[in-house]
Amino acid sequence: MSAIVTPVLERKPRPKPLRPFRVGAGGFLLLGTGHLALAAATALGDPTPQQEASSAAMRESRMTLLGLERSTLDIVQGMSLVMALFVIACGLLALTAVRHAPELVERRTAFGWTPLVASLVGLAISVLFLPMPPIVVLTVTSCAFAVSLRRATP
Repeated sequence: MSAIVTPVLERKPRPKPLRPFRVGAGGFLLLGTGHLALAAATALGDPTPQQEASSAAMRESRMTLLGLERSTLDIVQGMSLVMALFVIACGLLALTAVRHAPELVERRTAFGWTPLVASLVGLAISVLFLPMPPIVVLTVTSCAFAVSLRRATP
């Protein structure tokens, strides 16, 4: 009589979803702070004649929204700065949540899906309208959030 011994297959521990989620959240921080830094550098630098002409045309184009008159330049710059601050806030909130409630990321929840969807939509908009840096950063954040969700338990 011969005994057949089958080796016990050791299961590798499932990779944790926290690290890629942190990478995605860090990408949001990089995107927002990079945008603010670029806006500051642009504001402090000497504009080219084309930039000066564009800014002058946008200053002359005015509109009234809910009783407030603003130039097109005011609206574009204001929206740009506010969106950068919101991206930074989202990144900080995501990092804070991972630190204090990691189970939100360890399980597939809306908390994990929301930044992925936001990142993918931001990437699509960036591909259509923006230069390479946000395209690269949002590609990385989208991949990181997708990997995090893939690793999370259903």
